[in-house]
Amino acid sequence: MPIAEGTQLDHYEIRSLLGVGGMGEVYLAQDLKLSRKVALKLLPAKFTADPERIRRFEQEARAVSALNHPNLVTIFEIGQAAGQHYMAYEFIDGQPLGERMRQARLSVAEALDIALQTATALNAAHEAGIIHRDIKPDNIMLRRDGIVKVLDFGLAKLSELQIAERGLQIEESETLLQNGPNNPQSPIRNPQLTDPGTVMGTPQYMSPEQARGQKADARTDIFSLGVVLYEMLAGTPPFEGVNALEVIGSILKTEPAPLQRYVADCAPELERIVSRALRKDRDERYQRAKDLLIELRDYKEELVFAAKLSRKAEYGMRNAEATAAVQPAAVTDATPPASTIPSVQFRIPHSALRIGLAVVVLAMLAGSLFYFLRPKPVLTDKDTILLADFTNTTGDAVFDGTLKQALAVHLGQSPFLNLFADERVRETLRLMNRSPDERVTPTVGREICQRQGLKALLTGSIASLGRNYVISLEAVNGQTGDVLAREQ
Repeated sequence: MPIAEGTQLDHYEIRSLLGVGGMGEVYLAQDLKLSRKVALKLLPAKFTADPERIRRFEQEARAVSALNHPNLVTIFEIGQAAGQHYMAYEFIDGQPLGERMRQARLSVAEALDIALQTATALNAAHEAGIIHRDIKPDNIMLRRDGIVKVLDFGLAKLSELQIAERGLQIEESETLLQNGPNNPQSPIRNPQLTDPGTVMGTPQYMSPEQARGQKADARTDIFSLGVVLYEMLAGTPPFEGVNALEVIGSILKTEPAPLQRYVADCAPELERIVSRALRKDRDERYQRAKDLLIELRDYKEELVFAAKLSRKAEYGMRNAEATAAVQPAAVTDATPPASTIPSVQFRIPHSALRIGLAVVVLAMLAGSLFYFLRPKPVLTDKDTILLADFTNTTGDAVFDGTLKQALAVHLGQSPFLNLFADERVRETLRLMNRSPDERVTPTVGREICQRQGLKALLTGSIASLGRNYVISLEAVNGQTGDVLAREQ
């Protein structure tokens, strides 16, 4: 029977029942000493009858409470009153990740942020020697301010102590919930939970070693987080079945469907990260939560960078289109004939976005590069600059030649620069007993500069970085090879 509202246990006054499950009852209570709301978890007698288990539970509860990490639920105290063993911890104003996932599909950015914060919490716990063993959406709380909180350390470990005693037994518990599935502090909401005394974990989120009844370690939590991340992105779990035994069979034998089946624009890098977290052989997974955390963080930074670049490029493309509509680009003796210059900035049908982005970035880089050169007595408008061919390592042929031409057009309009004309480049190559169509690499460019007495050589490159491109420009002294300025 639920405890009646107003009942007092020690200095806690019961306000309402939040949830009931195999791990115990959770109540919203008022801390009468400190005048704050708390979540009060009462442990079932079957958990607390064994003094050794109580000792271990208390030991782990103390360890978790000592972590004091922003992504871990804060345990205030454990105690006993009126024959009840309880744990008091912070009441979280928010919703479980499981409930959020049922409402709508998460974006890649949202899923990454939640996975990052969860991995941060796991890393802190693992470094303190604490393994969760039951990472699942309903043990991950999303506060209204965006902070993620991981719940239910300690109890998960306590349950696993019984694995050796009873072996592999998978049962579906009859989880009774009060107030429906929306209780933010409910310890158990999934109807496929295991009863105390069975293999630890929720079947859909178990690692293969948990399913086999083997000892869990940090890599166990990493696998479970991989399952959660996959489900957030795909909208469906990686391992499914009509009952718990089929789910576990899938975990042990079946590989998840590629994320690209559910996420059309899923990047190979994200697919690789999730796939590695879900390796069935734990030696092939990330060995530490910190390793997973680093890769998730790096990938998220790439997405943030790409989003900023896209916004700037869109703004630049709109301005460039407006300018082009009023006045076409001027052609100088430093610029190839207009008939040989494709309208690469914004008119290539299937590559407009990539070329447009690249050209806008090149313009910004060039402006920044020569801003730093102009105030110094390094280059003047009387100095001639050689523009080398771009180094393209992206494997995307659309960038071959077009970036150099686009940059030549942009620089040719500047009153502060004098570009060495293409015709003179071809003539010099003939004098060097080279083909006039040979690529002007930095090495060849240096030789041209030395023969013609040119002050500087401008080199550029474009390379892939995950889903993004890295564009670099470098101004080099044509005679000594010293770098004058560099922008990326």
